[in-house]
Amino acid sequence: MSIISCPACNKQISSRAPLCNYCGFQMGEVTEQDLEIFQARKLRDTIYRLNMASYLVITVFIAGFGWYWWESKGFSQASGMGPFILMGLAAMAYLVVRGMLFRSRQQRKAMRAKKQMSKDLRRNL
Repeated sequence: MSIISCPACNKQISSRAPLCNYCGFQMGEVTEQDLEIFQARKLRDTIYRLNMASYLVITVFIAGFGWYWWESKGFSQASGMGPFILMGLAAMAYLVVRGMLFRSRQQRKAMRAKKQMSKDLRRNL
């Protein structure tokens, strides 16, 4: 067993791997179960990344609110448009990320609803 580069994404993978763990490129004989496990892992990673993105957007929104508070001297003076634009963009980004997260979770729910799911597939969802 050696480490080789994937022909599709050039990441380092095992020479015995039937498919690339990163991009899904099929290196040899791949069973239907292996493909389902790969898709489940990819969906799990997508959900994790979308959760982290939503936390980041919330942090940006809070930073915009802090900027507004700082610029308005504790809400006693008028503030510029910068904080409002930042908070508005963060709110829109949050709604987009949450919509994508909802769609991904629906896909995961559909995968879990399939009958005859293997233990490996259940563990990866």
